[in-house]
Amino acid sequence: MEIATNVKLNPLYIVDRQDEIEFVHRATMVIKSILNRDGEQKQLQLGTTKMRLELADIIVEFENTLNKRIEDLKLKLKESNNHRECNVFLNEIDTLESVLGRLSDLKLGDKELWK
Repeated sequence: MEIATNVKLNPLYIVDRQDEIEFVHRATMVIKSILNRDGEQKQLQLGTTKMRLELADIIVEFENTLNKRIEDLKLKLKESNNHRECNVFLNEIDTLESVLGRLSDLKLGDKELWK
């Protein structure tokens, strides 16, 4: 199947998409780091307090990063007049807000363990 188009992408649009891909890659690395630390925490009983504090710091830092990204996307959404681009922004905002909700669940669940 072949789809033909005469649309040329704006170089700034391409750079913006590359930035978004890089952001998602960094977010993935942070999530992997959190998961790896969680696995290590279960395996090692020594130093658990320090690891829990580090994990909590990482989660807070990641939440702050996600909140900043959501605010940036909301500004782009307000400035955009392209329906397709608005949908992309809305989908990314919804995804990031979902991740924030899951992080909150993780923090609440860990409070039981942190006692």
